Amino acid sequence: MKKEVTCVHCPIGCKINIETIGGRLAVKGYRCRAGLDYAKEEFLNPKRMLTTTIVVKGGKIPLLPVRSREKLPKNILKEAVNLLSKLTVNAPVKKGDIIYKNICNTGVDIIASRSIASKGKK
Repeated sequence: MKKEVTCVHCPIGCKINIETIGGRLAVKGYRCRAGLDYAKEEFLNPKRMLTTTIVVKGGKIPLLPVRSREKLPKNILKEAVNLLSKLTVNAPVKKGDIIYKNICNTGVDIIASRSIASKGKK
């Protein structure tokens, strides 16, 4: 298997080629250790931060932005978003509150990205 990735670790954006040769990884085009690590992770187990919104009842605004505390495996993002789309939280909510613990059994929590006061409160 062969893949080209663009490193996002720094503004240089190295084009890194990675493939398996004889059961080992061959990586070319990186300029630093972070680029090498990024390419390996992107090839073997790509991960992404999850960001979305959840409905808020009784809040000054109707939607709460949330995010994963850490990167999640890319292959479970749709399942995680589907779970969160069915969720409703009640105001007030504080930034950093855990909204969903251990999403999809990954050990990663989903947290509030901002605070939302209840209607009628400052």
